[in-house]
Amino acid sequence: MSPVSNRVLAIGFKTHKNTAKMIRTTFSGSADIRFVFQPLELGEICACEAIILGEDFSFDSESDFEVIRQAVQKGTNLIILGIPEAGLTHNWQELAGATPLNSKPEGEWFLKIQGSSLLTQRLPMEFAAVGTLTPLKLHDGSEPILSATVAFSDQIAAAIKRFPDSTICTIGFRPTSSHSSAHLMAVIRRSATTVTRRSDWKASAPLGVGIIGYGAGGGMGNYHSRAVSEVAGLDLVAVADSDPQRRAAAEAEFPNVHTYRTTEDLAQDSRVGIVIIATPPVSHTGIALAMLDAGKHVIAEKPMCLTSKDAQQLIAKAKAVDRMLSVNQNRRWDRDFRAIAQAVADGKIGELFNIETFVGGFEHPCRAWHSEESVSGGAVFDWGSHHIDWIIQLYGSAPVKVSATQHKRVWHDVTNVDQVRVHMIWEDGREAEFFQSDIAAIRKPKYFIQGSFGTIIGNYRPIIEEKVSLPLGYQEHEYHHAEAPATMKLSRYESECGLIEESLPLAKPQQFAFHNNVANHLLLGEPLAVKPESAAEVIAVLEAAQLSSTTNSEYVPLSEVSC
Repeated sequence: MSPVSNRVLAIGFKTHKNTAKMIRTTFSGSADIRFVFQPLELGEICACEAIILGEDFSFDSESDFEVIRQAVQKGTNLIILGIPEAGLTHNWQELAGATPLNSKPEGEWFLKIQGSSLLTQRLPMEFAAVGTLTPLKLHDGSEPILSATVAFSDQIAAAIKRFPDSTICTIGFRPTSSHSSAHLMAVIRRSATTVTRRSDWKASAPLGVGIIGYGAGGGMGNYHSRAVSEVAGLDLVAVADSDPQRRAAAEAEFPNVHTYRTTEDLAQDSRVGIVIIATPPVSHTGIALAMLDAGKHVIAEKPMCLTSKDAQQLIAKAKAVDRMLSVNQNRRWDRDFRAIAQAVADGKIGELFNIETFVGGFEHPCRAWHSEESVSGGAVFDWGSHHIDWIIQLYGSAPVKVSATQHKRVWHDVTNVDQVRVHMIWEDGREAEFFQSDIAAIRKPKYFIQGSFGTIIGNYRPIIEEKVSLPLGYQEHEYHHAEAPATMKLSRYESECGLIEESLPLAKPQQFAFHNNVANHLLLGEPLAVKPESAAEVIAVLEAAQLSSTTNSEYVPLSEVSC
């Protein structure tokens, strides 16, 4: 469903490895990107949807210019990312429709949106990025898309020039930090899309969203309703819940929403384009299949489903009816996890080989459906859906075999086990463990992650809200321990210094990032962050863990549960 091109060539990044790394990450999962040091033949370039030229490209070569020019005329998009110190020759300036001005030193610059190009839709009007800046003077026929404030005046930082079958995007800003703005990288990615060729493009109307399973009072249906209401491009139009009190609560909190008693009734609402399923896990598969058959895009609350067979059935159905299928793995955007993922990507602790995560304490489990195994799938399917997703994201693949042990010793009024430990092994010997317990009187660290250079540890940081008021006096409220980001420390070994410890700062918050990505995917063709295939890998691990723990199997190969 994404218009992002299948093949992208990047040329001229030999001495700019950080920029190349960011480009590779930006196009990961959405395009087959190749980095080359010399231009290929015209035929090979024309077979690509886009070319990205870096500062190391031979801009002074007339033959290379002619190859690129012909490729653009034949329909290949061109992105010029950063301006070489020698500038651009007259031919390149005429082709790109821009003349570089005096370069500015590397630093943090604030980039502002100019105009209403598709390349900048749904981005903040201003964002910061670290890199080198070369302002541009535009020729007739070029449109500004980004500017930067220099000495209290706005200067053009990026522009687009349209051709009948392609576009040229010239970006006079080259990102140099791996922490550079994701918004700038989105502009670069969109520059390579086929949809940028449409000069008549206009944003679609907001996408109508229906929630199945409202769960008033902090339930996930209520959470999704609030998220949809906050995200531009999404419109909460319907809620379905069999409980009349929950329907009444939805109508009270969201006066414009229409409520239904059954999922079948909601499926008939033509305003609903996206359905979010926030019902207990045992019901996810049946509802999702019905909604896909009704022509709706579908988002399932985690876990996606309870078996790999169901996961593959859902994926096949979504492909057959050409509809989006995703899962609310929203904790991929947790600030502590994102900080860990960035540190790992930056190579701060070397090559990962052991990941351990923990959640729990010593307290009575909730007495809702979450603690009933026949409805929830078992204890491992709750927080395990997030923790195992984190582990797979960090390693980049699912394990080859899984072992799990469980204990049922204290809480006998619920059917979920009191404690479960999941051990995973990868083909090359890397390992990971997820440990969940309702009978752990002293909490383990949330994260313990080892690499070949160092270790990251993240400790829980419970938040207690205190107040004194009359006539009640002193009061306190403790929030769930897993809601606050962990306090993290990174320790690495340096041969001349020994161990060096540092605090690992949290990533910046990204509120409702999952819902924003869904909107960007359906409205702009942005890559879907949570693909159903990745959620299916999590389900395979959870199913294998449940099988291992209930049959006393030492290890269950993932191939036994994966279809």
